[in-house]
Amino acid sequence: MIRKALTLITAACLFGAAIATAQNTPELATYVGSYEQANIPGPVRVAIHNGRLTVQVAGRPPIFMEHERGHEFRPEGMPDTTVVFEVKDGRAVGYEFRSPEETNIGKRIEQAPRKAGDLTLEARTLRDADGSKIEAERGRLVVPENRSARDSQLIELAFVRLKSTSRKPKAPLVFLHGGPGGSSTSQARSARALSRWAKFLPICDVILLDQRGCGSSSPRLYWTPTDGTPADLFSSERKARRHLLKVSGQAAEYFRERGVDLSGYTTAESADDLNDLRIALGVEKISLFGFSYGTHLAQAAIRRHGKHLENVVICGVEGLAMTHKYPLNMDVQFRKLALMAADDPGVSSYVPDLTALLTRVLAKLERRPIKVEIVDPESHRRVSVPVGKFGLQLILRFDMGDASDLPVFPKLLYTIDQGDPSVLTWFVQKRYNMFRGVNVLTWVMDGASGASPGRWDRIRAEAKQSMFGDVMNFPYPEVKDVYGVPDLGEEFRAPLISDVRTLFLSGTLDWNTPPHQAEEVRWGFSNGTHLIVENAGHEQILPQPAIAKAILDFLRGKDVQAVKVVLPPVKFVPIADGVSGATHPAVAGR
Repeated sequence: MIRKALTLITAACLFGAAIATAQNTPELATYVGSYEQANIPGPVRVAIHNGRLTVQVAGRPPIFMEHERGHEFRPEGMPDTTVVFEVKDGRAVGYEFRSPEETNIGKRIEQAPRKAGDLTLEARTLRDADGSKIEAERGRLVVPENRSARDSQLIELAFVRLKSTSRKPKAPLVFLHGGPGGSSTSQARSARALSRWAKFLPICDVILLDQRGCGSSSPRLYWTPTDGTPADLFSSERKARRHLLKVSGQAAEYFRERGVDLSGYTTAESADDLNDLRIALGVEKISLFGFSYGTHLAQAAIRRHGKHLENVVICGVEGLAMTHKYPLNMDVQFRKLALMAADDPGVSSYVPDLTALLTRVLAKLERRPIKVEIVDPESHRRVSVPVGKFGLQLILRFDMGDASDLPVFPKLLYTIDQGDPSVLTWFVQKRYNMFRGVNVLTWVMDGASGASPGRWDRIRAEAKQSMFGDVMNFPYPEVKDVYGVPDLGEEFRAPLISDVRTLFLSGTLDWNTPPHQAEEVRWGFSNGTHLIVENAGHEQILPQPAIAKAILDFLRGKDVQAVKVVLPPVKFVPIADGVSGATHPAVAGR
């Protein structure tokens, strides 16, 4: 594994602890960065200037050190995490955090050669929010990085297995997080999350798996440039695309220099990981529970290993051919929102036509971006951020699928139209650093799943008609070429035909994975049930008690097709200040 021009700092960062040492390096320009990830509840702030390093974790007093001598702060029982800085021409250009397990890989190799299929398990006793014990195992499984390469390296998958309380449990249930690039094992450190999973344990084991390349699995394909977020990122598509392609190129180079085979990080490989996990655990069948991208992975597993699946639950369904979105889906969502707003007297008296307002605001921002003042979460400095047409489209793209932000959209657009950036400021503050780090796994996984030439033709045609252009697929397809990942092809994306017992879950206000996508996939399932939650967005489906009960009943083998869940309709934030009604953090104090 090539480790070229790196400065290593070791930090015990879990739950706010820090340990740091440093090697002699050239003087580095000032660098301030942060890291927020499940097993390090940051932000972790690292500064390097004139040979002096500062590490600060989760608001604790900073730790200072010089290059020639290290400083160590290690509360009892805290594992180590390695911070690896990439240094070029005497300057830190990027960094990554490695999990405790990855830090120790070298030690394990020295002790005994690894081979694919090796499984390590450590017993754990966890407690949920009520203090009740949950017996568990923390596990790591060795798998090939690229099964199609004869000389493939080995990588490790991390998981936590929550033990069933049943004397005769059903097949273990593997949770597949979204992203791609999220983490499931982090839930084992949350008492609140454990309380939710405890309800499944009378039925079966629950396995919280970090998919390859993310979370506590190793390597973790996440890289952070040191330059920070450009202030003009939201001003135009050209500038945003240029920045993302630049840092993606740096990230790709960094991981390739470390010997990572990026072509091995595909949904097909992850699906085979699931079967290897099943074999390692010594069970005939497993069940799957996928959310968002996890539904895409679950379908790949159904195609490749369906005979070893007992039940599948998929929420927010992305079909195998649906990675890249049709632009007009977003227009449909917005026009539905406009119809609802027109029936709200607190909105309609000021905004009779929300669609016309959006068209007018986008035209204004295209002519002249509006400036907002925010505080950079990393440097804590005030930044003036120009937001143009593309910037607003991008913000709406990320927040329109989550019904929690929909109520303030009319006021957001109305205030921009009036030249008032106050509501927009909240959204820019929220999204300013969303491209701060490079989640390489997202780009390579989605790039490999790809789309057919015909789908791309339709996407390009719809982008010309859409009020949002093709912001929902930004920065594809160019970013795929940066990483050079192979396309999985039409066989991977072909319609899925299966008799695996499957529960589909959708929300009527989820434009990311709208119900019609689930219906299109379900068409090929002889044993599928589809529950649609009225007035739910992408994130509002699983928290509903009736849906949680339906999932449990489904896993018990019951028929749940009669379940109906209707949430209250959207209540909009009034346009006028000081009027009682729905509220939102973006208008707090107004």
